[in-house]
Amino acid sequence: MPNSLERPEPDGLGRRLAVRARRESIARHADRRGTGVALPNGEETAYDHAYALNYHKGLPHDVAGTVEPDSYQAFVRAVARHDASAVEALPVGANRTNPGAGAGTAVNPERYTEGALKDSGYRKLTSPFTGHVFELEGADAGAFAIAPAPMVASDELAAEMAELYAMALLRDVPFTSIASATDPRVGPIVAALAAMPWLNGTAVVRSEAERRRLRSRGAISGGADLFRGSTTGSKRGPFVSQFMLAGNRNSGFDFVRPNASPATPNAPAPTFRGTFANVGYEDGFVFFGTQPVDQRSVVAREGIDYLTDWASWLDAQNGVNFNDLDTFRDRRRYLTTPRDIATYVHYDALYQAYLVGCLLMLNDGNFQKDRGLPESASRSRAAFASFGGPHILSVVTEVATRALKAVWRQKWLHHRRARPEVVAGLLTLNANHPALIASPALKQDLAALQAKIPAAILQMIDTHNKAQNALPNRKITPRAVPPLPGGFPDADSANRNYLLPMAFPEGSPTHPAYGAGHATVAGACVTVLKAFFEMFEADGTTERKWPLPPFVASFTNANADEGGELVPAPGVPGAPLPGALTIQGELDKLAMNVANARNMAGVHYYTDYYESVRLGERVAVSILEEQMSMYSEPVSLTFTSFDGDTVRIAANGSDARVSVYAPTGQISTEGWYARYEC
Repeated sequence: MPNSLERPEPDGLGRRLAVRARRESIARHADRRGTGVALPNGEETAYDHAYALNYHKGLPHDVAGTVEPDSYQAFVRAVARHDASAVEALPVGANRTNPGAGAGTAVNPERYTEGALKDSGYRKLTSPFTGHVFELEGADAGAFAIAPAPMVASDELAAEMAELYAMALLRDVPFTSIASATDPRVGPIVAALAAMPWLNGTAVVRSEAERRRLRSRGAISGGADLFRGSTTGSKRGPFVSQFMLAGNRNSGFDFVRPNASPATPNAPAPTFRGTFANVGYEDGFVFFGTQPVDQRSVVAREGIDYLTDWASWLDAQNGVNFNDLDTFRDRRRYLTTPRDIATYVHYDALYQAYLVGCLLMLNDGNFQKDRGLPESASRSRAAFASFGGPHILSVVTEVATRALKAVWRQKWLHHRRARPEVVAGLLTLNANHPALIASPALKQDLAALQAKIPAAILQMIDTHNKAQNALPNRKITPRAVPPLPGGFPDADSANRNYLLPMAFPEGSPTHPAYGAGHATVAGACVTVLKAFFEMFEADGTTERKWPLPPFVASFTNANADEGGELVPAPGVPGAPLPGALTIQGELDKLAMNVANARNMAGVHYYTDYYESVRLGERVAVSILEEQMSMYSEPVSLTFTSFDGDTVRIAANGSDARVSVYAPTGQISTEGWYARYEC
């Protein structure tokens, strides 16, 4: 007598053979994902081996901020060769002040004399070997590449540095005031930036990568154009994405306000009878089961910037640990200013914003799943283990670690781009003590860079930094530094201070700038959300409108709780809200918000955002391509890429395929994956 009515088909050996066939089929995808050949911009081998424009934070530097060449060369060799023992001997972390720890670990007392070691000690290098780790889900990190970073004397880098200075100067101005240019500080900055070739669209480009980035920028003509992203959605409506502001009204518990009935206008019909919590969209609570996630954040106190004097800047380059010395406001609020969102990305769990965004959509019936998913049109099946909440929530976080492997390979093993704080330090050094820069070519290029940055912005930065350095009771006391000839930028100095005011006490992290970890994870996670949720109306081309009331954080100088409430967002010229906003646009804006928030802190450039979200997009697509190949029925996912291409991942019960349609027609999958290599 059989012990069941039916057995699975296939089962046993048949299932094992089917699994092997699927896995072998998936392996062939690896041959269609680009060459993985990354070309750095050449600055590492230029400038007489000064390595001035490359990452070397944490290694020993002289008083002018010049890295010890032997230490830098040993560092690159150890990281490139995955030599763990050699990395352990580098003069960083605990080795930084141990002259007897081994070869290459001593600090030359003639180059830099340090005070007593602080309790906080020195920082370590952040995961320098991650780019060597192999990946068996989606594309391997070695399959990807990003274009060379802008060079120091280029119009593009000048625009990036000017924008970073502007972000620092406007760090405490509400986004609403920046967009409307009602704050008197905004107008002069807009005028200065709008005169730059790279920011008014008149620059001459030298490569396809530059052409793409210049075209995505758009011209600056007013405050609403400042600090925006590269996609249509990131340029439209309020600066902060609705995914970082709005809460759930219908969370699955169908909350109804006290004394409301199902017949009350605009009140959701309750699943359960009775009266539940007083929760609406404007309350900013996103539900993680029964636990509310508050969209309000702890934010740093306004008016306090860091590394604005040479001594603390030099300490940071030498790896002194200034982490966790932030000063915070005593009340939470919605993300209201650039400093607020910079604080958010200082402490976020890297996929945090996208997990919350996913919960927001899962808990609200106004967001539907992609119509290409099997259960979307089914009359008898509901999504759960496949294409339901558990599945989507796991994938939106699952892509994050793969994205980090891909970008860590770029930043550590290929580009090793210096952080913006270093470029600002070089500008300051060249403006005051050019004799301390040994390379004539570097001095010439730094002078060219300074000449391209608006003088008005540099003057504002000089004034701002000197005011910062004069503040009483500053949190960080720098160590003693041997005096430079004629002094150096500080509170009383007449020297020009072009250091980049940093939002984080420690300045940048201890890993290279290009690409950006936050931005790559943003690109990957947002791509998953765009793929699993329906982005289009029934015609397949019109983007679905944002379905909830749009908000901005309240702000008035007379209100002690500024930013503590959500208020209706104002309309935009020619397109009243909410009609101007789309779900896909707000997801693109979410990626831009998190990525550019790192710029607002001073730790990344625009190109780090631009190239990295597209890197993350490719990582996510490669993973989704493989996952969709595992289903034995038709399934498809469709969304718009960060470049405006229509991307479709479809399978008909077996091997999935990626199809990409640019506005000019279909392009090859191989060409799309390799688009950003040069």
